[in-house]
Amino acid sequence: MICDLSTVLNNDGACLTISGTVDAGNAADGLGVTFSNGVCVTGEIVCRSDVLELSAHVEGTFHTNCARCLKELELPLSFDFTETLTQNSEEIDDKDSVIVFSGTTVDLSEIVSSNILLNLSYKYLCSEDCRGLCPKCGADLNDGPCGCEDDEIDPRWEKLKNFK
Repeated sequence: MICDLSTVLNNDGACLTISGTVDAGNAADGLGVTFSNGVCVTGEIVCRSDVLELSAHVEGTFHTNCARCLKELELPLSFDFTETLTQNSEEIDDKDSVIVFSGTTVDLSEIVSSNILLNLSYKYLCSEDCRGLCPKCGADLNDGPCGCEDDEIDPRWEKLKNFK
């Protein structure tokens, strides 16, 4: 999603409305999350002296698996974020909080992807009381008991059985 910033650059108070779709396919690589469609991005870029302030809202849907029972989940993603952009990095004190760009265009895809990554959890559950899978037979315990016996004690903890 390339934005032409020529109308707001060096024009204090000028505002550029943005709206579009970003392909979030690679945004969450390694997290077990997939996006079947792009995410919708709406917002605005406002010129404030020698920096641009990006305020945006991201909305979409992603697919993942429950961390306990492995059930497939389709979940909504919706969040707001702000970023500061500049062409001149020498006047900025905290360079880690500012995105530096050159020219009159900026690719919002990388900025949105980074913010998606920050707004995803490392695990998702199908419900708060998900019972998960049986560690012995792999049955989904949400569907009912599996019939495996719970009396077996892990040999590493057996000595504690006689502890009083």
